[in-house]
Amino acid sequence: MSEILVTFGELESARNSIQTTWTNINRELEDLKRYLQPLVETWTGEASSAYQAHQAKWDRSATDLNQVLNQIGIALGTSNENYQVGEAANRARWS
Repeated sequence: MSEILVTFGELESARNSIQTTWTNINRELEDLKRYLQPLVETWTGEASSAYQAHQAKWDRSATDLNQVLNQIGIALGTSNENYQVGEAANRARWS
């Protein structure tokens, strides 16, 4: 028989880690955009169009990644709550 060991603190820590990662990725991407902005402003024509197209693709991918990380964080939080409710119900049965 398989066994699942759930530590509520570890689930919460994992959820917080996901949130921190999500925040850090967003911050790094925004910092990178600010860093590149003076250079980007000098581009015209095809160079500008190509950059804008790639930046838009990058932004969509970053949004998708953030949505996935957010969903994982929500799932971890929900799992933590559900395991705690289940454990409380099991304790109540023995009381």
